Amino acid sequence: MVIHVAVAVIINSDDQVLIAKRSADQHQGNKWEFPGGKVEAEETAQEALRREIEEELGVQIQSAEHITDIIHTYPSDSGQDKEDKTVLLDVFIVKDWLGEVVGKENQPILWVNKKELSEYDFPEANVEILNIINEL
Repeated sequence: MVIHVAVAVIINSDDQVLIAKRSADQHQGNKWEFPGGKVEAEETAQEALRREIEEELGVQIQSAEHITDIIHTYPSDSGQDKEDKTVLLDVFIVKDWLGEVVGKENQPILWVNKKELSEYDFPEANVEILNIINEL
């Protein structure tokens, strides 16, 4: 089964990127990620992006530019994941939103300079996103 996820690379006016820390009980727990979430059956990736960002961060996206799709498979392990997990990441750049960014789900969030992103531990599926950000 493929899990479809809408991902926001949110960049502020200081050219910093917003990252959030996954909770310990999630797949790839305690790693940093770009905000977003699962695309529901009845919505487009962009609709999911808007919904998830408002739920997680309390802001309303004004515009988002689709930059890539990434398919990544995480192999199963002997822990809670008994089978391979495949994700389809629909990745968007967001530079225009309304409201003040807040971790509404009590998740740690940070604004990070692009050049410092490599200092943080991200899931493997995010490596391509990090490479794209370095070219922006």
